[in-house]
Amino acid sequence: MNQHPRFQSDIPLIDTTGANKVAESTDPMMAMAVGLETPGYDGLAAMGLAFIEEFALMGWPRERISRMFRAPQFAAAYRVYQARGDAFVEGLITQVLGPAPAAPDAQRASSPHAHDEER
Repeated sequence: MNQHPRFQSDIPLIDTTGANKVAESTDPMMAMAVGLETPGYDGLAAMGLAFIEEFALMGWPRERISRMFRAPQFAAAYRVYQARGDAFVEGLITQVLGPAPAAPDAQRASSPHAHDEER
């Protein structure tokens, strides 16, 4: 194997890909992930915010994003929901998308003329 002079070393390079990879008894059979906690950093909140931003940019409405966090098929988003709950998720959604619009019945009831309309 010819190496660029800049990368020449006394340490032999090992090709660990494709047919040149030698299987070892300690090789894992599947990819593994490990969660690490960093003091002072709320990784679950950052992950939840990233999901909300990404799906909002794809055009998903607030209600669909909210449902995504409750769906086990979306494992990482569902993890945020399981760990922190409904109020936390809705707070993240509000942080990204702003306050939810009031329901039409609530808007009519808060109207200054609501009582006049009933008469």
